[in-house]
Amino acid sequence: MKLDTVILSRIEALATPQRGIFTIHGLKNLFQVSDVSSLNQKLKPYRKANILLRFSRGYYVTKNCDLEALSQRICPNSAISFGNVLAKELLIGAVPKKTVYATKAGKSRTYSSQPGHIVHLGFTGSQAGRLVSLGSHWEGGICYADKEKAFLDTLYFYQWGRKFSFNIYSDIHTSLLDKRKIKRYLRHYQNPKFQKFVLGVLHG
Repeated sequence: MKLDTVILSRIEALATPQRGIFTIHGLKNLFQVSDVSSLNQKLKPYRKANILLRFSRGYYVTKNCDLEALSQRICPNSAISFGNVLAKELLIGAVPKKTVYATKAGKSRTYSSQPGHIVHLGFTGSQAGRLVSLGSHWEGGICYADKEKAFLDTLYFYQWGRKFSFNIYSDIHTSLLDKRKIKRYLRHYQNPKFQKFVLGVLHG
């Protein structure tokens, strides 16, 4: 099946403003079909040509899609955190390319496809939503944790057995952190053991 040049030009025109992210609903409109079965048939040549790639249920992407934006679309109440924020704020060195870590409320989920990986680590319990939003801000339609909250998120999930690409004891430049802010954030974690662990890492 040949590629429709009109459809191809529409995909190219939409890719930049949509950050390389296409929903099933949007693709139905683009291909002018009303059901998923017909859409799947229409998508076959574009998938074979690696123009559109299936990422997760309900989402197709281009090869160079914005993974941070996609993370937000998949889970609107998530916040980019961990090494992605720490590296951006120069607290650690580089993190693996094409991998985005974020916090969310509820069960942890990992999404993997050719363009990259999205890892959503979930807080549970009655304070889950508050712990996700704590220390967060919006930038360009994406929610990010600040560097202090990213530090806490890293230590929190490390204590629960999560491994990261950097050493939490030696690779984080804790001198760049606002220690008063961290202590203020720690009040929201009702776990004395975790609080003690954080202060131990923070003060070396």
